[in-house]
Amino acid sequence: MNEEEIKLLIEENIDQATSFVNSEVNADRETALDYYLRKPYGNEVPGKSNVVTGEVAEAVDGALPQLMKVFTQPTDVVEFTPTNDGDATVAEDVTTYINHIFNKDNDGAILLHNWFWDALVQKNGIIKAYWNEAKEPVTESYEGLDLEELTVIMQGDNVEVIEQEELRKPQPPMPNEQGEMIDIPDLITYNVKIKRHIEDSKVKIENVPTEEFLIDNMATSIKDARFVCQRSLVTRAELVELGYDKGTVEELPLDDANVTTMGDYRRDGSYNIGDETSDKTQQLITYYECYLNVGDNNGEATKHRICYAGKTILADDEIDYVPFYSLCPFPIPHQFYGQSLADRTMDLQFIKSTITRQMLDNLYLTNNSRVGVVEGQVNIDDVLNSTAGGVIRMKNPAAIVPMTVQSSAAQSFPMLQYLDEVQSKRTGVNDMNQGLDANVLQNVSATAIATMTAQSQGKLELMARIFADTGVKELMQGILHLVCKYQDKERMLLIAGNPVTIDPTEWKNMYNVSINVGLGNGGTDEKIGMLQMVLAKQEMIIQQYGLGNPLVDIKQYRDTLAKFINISGMRDDAQFLKEITDEQSQQMAQQAQQSANQSPPEVQAAEAIAKAEMEKAQMKQQTDAQKNELEMQKAMMKVQMEEQHLALKAKEQQIEAARDLLKVETERAKLEADISAKEVELAIKMKEVDNKEEDNDMKTVLSAVDKMAKANNAA
Repeated sequence: MNEEEIKLLIEENIDQATSFVNSEVNADRETALDYYLRKPYGNEVPGKSNVVTGEVAEAVDGALPQLMKVFTQPTDVVEFTPTNDGDATVAEDVTTYINHIFNKDNDGAILLHNWFWDALVQKNGIIKAYWNEAKEPVTESYEGLDLEELTVIMQGDNVEVIEQEELRKPQPPMPNEQGEMIDIPDLITYNVKIKRHIEDSKVKIENVPTEEFLIDNMATSIKDARFVCQRSLVTRAELVELGYDKGTVEELPLDDANVTTMGDYRRDGSYNIGDETSDKTQQLITYYECYLNVGDNNGEATKHRICYAGKTILADDEIDYVPFYSLCPFPIPHQFYGQSLADRTMDLQFIKSTITRQMLDNLYLTNNSRVGVVEGQVNIDDVLNSTAGGVIRMKNPAAIVPMTVQSSAAQSFPMLQYLDEVQSKRTGVNDMNQGLDANVLQNVSATAIATMTAQSQGKLELMARIFADTGVKELMQGILHLVCKYQDKERMLLIAGNPVTIDPTEWKNMYNVSINVGLGNGGTDEKIGMLQMVLAKQEMIIQQYGLGNPLVDIKQYRDTLAKFINISGMRDDAQFLKEITDEQSQQMAQQAQQSANQSPPEVQAAEAIAKAEMEKAQMKQQTDAQKNELEMQKAMMKVQMEEQHLALKAKEQQIEAARDLLKVETERAKLEADISAKEVELAIKMKEVDNKEEDNDMKTVLSAVDKMAKANNAA
């Protein structure tokens, strides 16, 4: 895209984002700010109560300390964990340095306060983190320098000479080796005043006013936004300080925009941005720092940082990050702008203000009720004079009739209490967060109070968790990205009283971020109780087994004591306990072991006696055990012998029974054989009888045949 096309793209995005935020967001923001500041609603009636209650301010100011307490605890807010083996030490350095940048290089607590306040009142809080290229000027003065010293001081590109003076001091003649007097050159010295520009580039974090932030209306987060912009009012001098060409800045036209079109509801609406001033360098220019996707010839889009003012592109750089980070206490899915605490309490503030006004008006009429008078029977001037104890002159005792007004407070206070309960449910901010009501303590156990307190903090804990896992986490990741990208020199820091060298060039921008918000870990008393139990166990183990035990070393014992100091609110435990390295801990354990082996003679004698007594007791124990074992073996052998005798006797009985059975079987076989022989003999005899009978029959037949033959023959 050419320059004109990019300008057109920027103008389109700015107009679209400005129109969206002015129509959909800024009206709610302005109302929320007015409610927080308890400004009049515009429906006030002269002569009536105009009181404005502060429910929005109470909710915001009640939630803010609780959230700040979570993120400003003594321990590090952010903790980086390694993604690969062997990166644990580097991850600790990253954690230390990022927390130092946030809390020391920048005002971390103030940044968090303003960030959270914007989120609680203005829907979204915006913060910006970027690498600030800066050089701090330091003025130095030197006197009496020779030429060599002056040359050394003047070395470097960051040195600027402010003043320089050359001094000549004549020297008297001196004799040479031949005794002749010779002239000595004048002694030349220099007095110089220089300005040295010391490199002071670092990560800078600053809150962004919500009315200056623009984002496209289709975005759900800054990460997926096609267009993000910070729109601010800067002078021409400030643009030059940012590094832009002076001639280009002077040619920028003045804007004809006003506060309304800028969406700046915090300023007087009559203020005109483009007003002429006597000093041209102080003329205000609308400056846009835009981060948008710009397409290329390949049909792909890349993220660009484009600085734009007066319809002129001042800078155009391709970039791989967006420096803005957002928070929202009640995010709405698939939308960038969610709800604030003010959004959930403004209607309640209006209702309570109305009821309170009516109560005060009613109280005023109750204390100063109107009266009816009979015309001509009362001195009107006396009636209109409300002096206490004043005399009213009347002709008739019944000439004045008081107009009694019934008090409505009895009906109003329950309604106000109900509205307080609704506000507590909506916001999670109630008396349990601010301090216990005396009525709560009556007939209620400590456990019940702790339970009610924990339940009442549910919404605030959810709010803190959302803040931690969205804006705060992304901010810390962004700081690490900036350090790894831009810091190319090591830096010396003083951490817990010890010098520590930080070199981000050795880091990888690949560490997981864990935000230590302290939720679900119990209160301070519970933590101290747990640490006391751990400390007692550590002391018992060290006393019983010495420093060479495999469970606890002296470094772990020192770290436990340090946690007591940190929980009490003091970050620097090195003021009370010296740091102990792993090498020192191992050395102390070895020394303790050697000391245990080198005991005094009386101790060694006592140990020898105790050892002998122990060995004697062990030998007696072994002898008794062997005796018991022998007795047990004897008993077992006796039992075994008896078992064998019984088994032998049973065997003999089995053999005898087998013999008897064999005898019976033999007799039975013999009997069966005799029977078989008898049967055979009988069969033979019967056969013989049969044969004999057959012979007799044959003989009879033959005899008959012979007779018949003889008869035939005779015939």
